[in-house]
Amino acid sequence: MHLEKHSKVELDWNMKEFKEYVYSHFGKGGIEDIGATKEQIDLATLKVIEYCLEAGESDIQGVFSSDLNLIKEILLKDFDLSC
Repeated sequence: MHLEKHSKVELDWNMKEFKEYVYSHFGKGGIEDIGATKEQIDLATLKVIEYCLEAGESDIQGVFSSDLNLIKEILLKDFDLSC
């Protein structure tokens, strides 16, 4: 039980850190500012996780540049943001 709680805390921390990383890229004043809000980034990140689960990918804890690119595509398409 203790190990499960530790894993959840670690996953929560990884997700928080990843969303902050994404915001630093696509949020206001970011490296590639497209005007994404934190809420939009949260929703886009959840979509990527859902996609991974549906596709049967088991390692959704790692952060890769492909995740960043996929989130950018979702932000541009779903929220009508522009580069």
